[in-house]
Amino acid sequence: MPLYELVCIAAHNPSTNKDLYSLVHNVASTVLRTGGVVRDIKNMGVRKLPQRMRRHQQYYTVGDHFSMTFDTSPPVLARLNETLRSDPGIIRWTMLKKGSTMQQGYGAEGDIYF
Repeated sequence: MPLYELVCIAAHNPSTNKDLYSLVHNVASTVLRTGGVVRDIKNMGVRKLPQRMRRHQQYYTVGDHFSMTFDTSPPVLARLNETLRSDPGIIRWTMLKKGSTMQQGYGAEGDIYF
């Protein structure tokens, strides 16, 4: 299974972080249910967006940023993309392929090796 990294911007809700928690939980559980492995989840905090972004007929200027590193099969990516596309709390996302097999990926210092 290839190694992927999901980088995501979610709508910021200042009153609660439960929306962000449930979003990360849903994505991670989708990977785990399909036999994948979640290696790392990083909360990169609340950041001002570089420009006003529109998603689901709303405008956003601030977003919660997070990244998740995981191993999964390529067909699961289509399911994850559909989940992220339909979620009204997601502003933007991208999935980056970090390695082609489970042995490839991060080294001891965080460097990517092949």
